[in-house]
Amino acid sequence: MAFTPYHNILGATARDNELVAIGDTLKKSIKAIQITNIDASALATISLYLYKGSTDTTPEETIYILHEVIMPYTTSLLLDNPSILGFDNTNYSLHMEVGASDEIDVILST
Repeated sequence: MAFTPYHNILGATARDNELVAIGDTLKKSIKAIQITNIDASALATISLYLYKGSTDTTPEETIYILHEVIMPYTTSLLLDNPSILGFDNTNYSLHMEVGASDEIDVILST
């Protein structure tokens, strides 16, 4: 699968906003994630997490990097710690959940 570094996310529910899929071809690991609230009418609530579906022998896993963080309009959040962002996407996918009426831009830097 192809890796997409730029995402515009309109309000949705959990696991609908997949940023990096299991098996996406990454030339390098993710070095930084910039998240920006571009919804002029509201605060945005975001969660960023790793997800691994269940199998016959392992249960489903959700590992939160950010959980229900509230961002005012025009603010950005930069995550640039390689020990947090260096996950193995052969087993986990990266997802973002936002509030139902929120609009967020996400840039993934490799």
